[in-house]
Amino acid sequence: MKSTNGKGGLVKKLLGVAVSAALFLCLMPMAGAQSEQGISYVALGDSISSGYGLEEGTLSFAQRVAQDNGLELTNLAQDGETATSLLDKLQTDQVSAAVAQADIMTITVGGNDLMNALYAYLTDAYNQRNPENPTTQEDMKNAVMGGDMGVLTFALEVGPGFSNSERATQALADFHTHLTQIVLNIRAENPQVQLVVVEQYNPYSYLVKELSKNPIFASSAQSLCAAFGAGVADINDVIAAVAQQQECAVAKVYDAFETAQENPCNASVSIPVKLDLDFHPNAYGHGLIAQQVTELLAQQVIVPPEDAVVEDQPQGDVSNPAAPQRPTPPVQTQDVFQVQQPPATGDTSDLVIWMILVCITGACLVVVTILQNRRKGDKHES
Repeated sequence: MKSTNGKGGLVKKLLGVAVSAALFLCLMPMAGAQSEQGISYVALGDSISSGYGLEEGTLSFAQRVAQDNGLELTNLAQDGETATSLLDKLQTDQVSAAVAQADIMTITVGGNDLMNALYAYLTDAYNQRNPENPTTQEDMKNAVMGGDMGVLTFALEVGPGFSNSERATQALADFHTHLTQIVLNIRAENPQVQLVVVEQYNPYSYLVKELSKNPIFASSAQSLCAAFGAGVADINDVIAAVAQQQECAVAKVYDAFETAQENPCNASVSIPVKLDLDFHPNAYGHGLIAQQVTELLAQQVIVPPEDAVVEDQPQGDVSNPAAPQRPTPPVQTQDVFQVQQPPATGDTSDLVIWMILVCITGACLVVVTILQNRRKGDKHES
C-alpha cells in the first residue's frame, strides 16, 4: 500500500490557506461597511434647532443641513434651552455619548437668555410703576407674546433702557461664562469635533419695514426694532468673543436676516390691529440659517484649505443705513474644520487585493480537489 502522509499534509496546508483566504474575504465587506459610516452631526440648543413653530413636514435648519450635506443628524435641541440648561444637559449620559461620537455640531443658544432677562427687566419696571397691582415674570411674558397692546405700549416705553440695565449686564456676563464652559466641555469630551455656533438675529427687522409704512405704527415699530437690535448685538458680541477664544466657527445669521427678501420670522401684524411677536424663524428663515451653515461647511469642512481664512462678512443691512450695525469681530485665521472623510469604498488597490485573494482561494480549492481525487485512486489501487 502506498503512503499518503506527504500528500495528506499538503492537503491540510492547502485547506488552511483556502480557509484563511475565505475568512479574509468575508471580513472585507465588514471593514467596508465600517468605512461607509456617515458623518455624524449633532444639533444642540433651543427651539431654533428643534424647529418650533414650523408646519408639520417642514424641515428645520438642522434637518436641511443634514439633508444637503449627507450627514447623520442627532437633534438634541429643546424648546426654551438656555446656556445654563445646556451646560447642565452636557453632563447627562445621552448627550455626553452623542457629543463623543459627533463629527460636526451646531449650537443655537442665547436668545432665551436674552428674553428671560428682558421679561425680568419689564416686570421690575412695571411693578415699580404699579406697586398695588404687581405682575409676575411669567404673566409679563404671556402678555408681551400675546400682543396685549397695553403691556406692549409700556414695554416700548421702557424697553430702550434694557441694554444698559443691571438685568442685561448680568445676563450677558452669565452667558459669556456658560457659553465658554459649554465649548470647553464639548472639547474635553471630543477634541476633534467641528463646532459651529449660530448667531442670534433680530426677529423684528423685516416686520418693522412693513409697520413703518403706516405712520400710526412707525415710531413704535422703530423703537421695538432698536431695543431688540441692541440686545441681539450684545449677545452676538459674546458669541464672537467666545468663538475667537475657543477656535470655533460662527454662522453669520444676523446679516442674512437683516437683508432677507421676505419675512424670515413668524412675527406679523394683522387686521384688525393685532401684533404677533413670535420671534421664531419660519420656513424661509430656517432656509437662511441652513444656507449659512452649509456654506460654512462647504468652505471649511468638505474641502479645508491648509491656510484657510474666514473672510469678514459685512455687518448689518448695507442697503439700509438705519439698520442696527454691529462691531466687526476679529477675523479668525485658524483652520478650525478638518473632518476626516470615510475612506472611499471603490479604491482600486482594494479591488486588486480582493481579486488576487479570490484567485488564490480558487487555486487552492482546485489543487485540494485534485489531490483528494488522487488519494481516492491510490486507496482503490492498494
